[in-house]
Amino acid sequence: MSFHDFSTWRREPVSLAPQLSVVIPAFNEERRIVPTIGAIAAYLSEENHQFEIIVSDDGSTDDTVARVRSLELRNVRVVGPGYNRGKGAAVRTGVEEARGDYVLITDADLSTPIQEIAPMLAHAENGVPVVIGSRAADGATEMHRSGLRRLLSAGLRSLTTVALGLPIADTQCGFKLLRRDVAHELFAMQQIEGFSFDLELLWLARGASYQITEVPVRWYDAPGSKVQPLKTTLAFIRDLATIRLRHRRPRRRPNRQAMHVGVVTALPPSRTTLNEYGHHLVHRFAGKESVAGVVAFVESEPTPAEFPIATAAPVTIVPSWRFNSVANPLRLLRAVRRERPDVVFFNLHFTSFGSNPIAAATGLFTPLVLRLFGFRTVVLLHNLVDTVDLADAGHSRNKVVDRVVIGIARLMTRVVLRADLVATTTPTAVDILRDRYGGENVYLAPHGTFEIEDDPVGPGAIGPRRILAFGKFGTYKRLEVLLDAFAELPAELADVELVIAGSDSPNASGYMAAMAERAGDLAGVTFTGYVEENEVPDLFRSADVVAFPYESTTGSSGPLHQAGTYGCAAVVPRIGDFLDVLDEEGYAAEPFEAGDANSLAVALGRVLGDRAYRDELGEQNRVAAQALPLDDVVDWHLLHFEELLA
Repeated sequence: MSFHDFSTWRREPVSLAPQLSVVIPAFNEERRIVPTIGAIAAYLSEENHQFEIIVSDDGSTDDTVARVRSLELRNVRVVGPGYNRGKGAAVRTGVEEARGDYVLITDADLSTPIQEIAPMLAHAENGVPVVIGSRAADGATEMHRSGLRRLLSAGLRSLTTVALGLPIADTQCGFKLLRRDVAHELFAMQQIEGFSFDLELLWLARGASYQITEVPVRWYDAPGSKVQPLKTTLAFIRDLATIRLRHRRPRRRPNRQAMHVGVVTALPPSRTTLNEYGHHLVHRFAGKESVAGVVAFVESEPTPAEFPIATAAPVTIVPSWRFNSVANPLRLLRAVRRERPDVVFFNLHFTSFGSNPIAAATGLFTPLVLRLFGFRTVVLLHNLVDTVDLADAGHSRNKVVDRVVIGIARLMTRVVLRADLVATTTPTAVDILRDRYGGENVYLAPHGTFEIEDDPVGPGAIGPRRILAFGKFGTYKRLEVLLDAFAELPAELADVELVIAGSDSPNASGYMAAMAERAGDLAGVTFTGYVEENEVPDLFRSADVVAFPYESTTGSSGPLHQAGTYGCAAVVPRIGDFLDVLDEEGYAAEPFEAGDANSLAVALGRVLGDRAYRDELGEQNRVAAQALPLDDVVDWHLLHFEELLA
């Protein structure tokens, strides 16, 4: 490119209908945006293209906009509302402003070099309306891409194929070329505002019968990428469900009415594990348009007479199994044959059916038994023995017995995998079931957040400073370390209260009574006992920090998601699953060494003694919780139900 060419492009506007509009979504890109604009302008000018560049700012808080405008380039425009909405919204705003015959969407880090447009433009000029760069097509090259991102990308391609039926190897490469009229048409319908907007765009293009051509490109994993692989993956899963429901096409079962869903779970006031999660699952299923009714197959004693919340679809409570009974597979078979739901969904923990190992194991045969009798079965498995340390979790007896228990549990995992589909709440568990057990019927379904606070009161806004511990205690959730840590808090925190809310674990009868006796006259400690479901919100709203005195974990933590719902700070042990959730779902917490009372006291003091830090943790947790509500997770389950019934 000559200086004259560049000078002319810099000073004189291109025609009102240039050949090409380049849309660059940008958020806090002050370090990269100028070199990116320079590289694009240099190449396109040298190739004698008539082009404009549109930087669509997504509410940057740095000098991105100022630096672009300081270039004083006549054919570079900055658009945007001035606040952050998401990459999809930024791209849509830029596309709406595009005047070129073709619209190129490219990332601000230029991970795909601008030179890769040449073969794509050739396809477009030969009549292909949608041309996309692909890192997975034959001939593509990827440089410096992490193993984690490669693994997640492969998994997402599989999910895309299953959930949407898109025969596209790489939907997420940020280098796409569309004919302007097609781009305007598709983005007028496109609504997702986050990183998954590409997926919706291509779904809409295929639905409109537009030809989509993938072109292999070079791609570099640029330093400083804003993509958080695991967190983005969870959002992607949520958006898959949203796309299917928002842009619903004629179903392959056009004569079938809305489905009837059976849910095998404990419900409050049962003290059995996962009862609260079961309550919210049933509530969400019964609120969906595609569900005609829900049958909750619940524990016989205690059981609610009716579901306590009004729902769009009717909820029928059917007492049908007993904790610690070896007859549960037969009991549930009789109940399911009587009610005949289209799908039976199991909300399961390895000890859901009993603290007795024989009863617990026998109950896990139920999904297989129902499937053998012709019922579609889907299991949500909240924990795996492969990720649990039996000693830390309070189930260890001796090494020989432990090996036997682990062997039986792994056998039962294979039995559970005989259901039609199995979902787990963490990517680690999905990998284990697929790699170690050969499970090809497994999908990821994050825990999800029960409620979304539209107008949060704010942590600790009700009453004095308060620490909350919530759950079923006595196995791997141990209160000794928390009571000792509370006694060690410094004098300036003498007004802090400790509220311990919950009950005994089914495997630790009498534990809470022993802990109340241990606390003795320790000032400021309250044991609430079992908490009714309608009392949970105020319990969390009254807390400044939620403490997790765990020695081990057995899956994703429900109380952590509830802490996020109500904007509470968290203090968590440095153990695997907690750290995974923090990383994968964007939660924040002050860590401590598991089992160390002094470390826990220091962590609590750090959070309680610094209101700004406490609020920062609480706000990040609230934002993380809002990103993935259980309502969206249930949509994801229903998509799998539809595929199963098709």
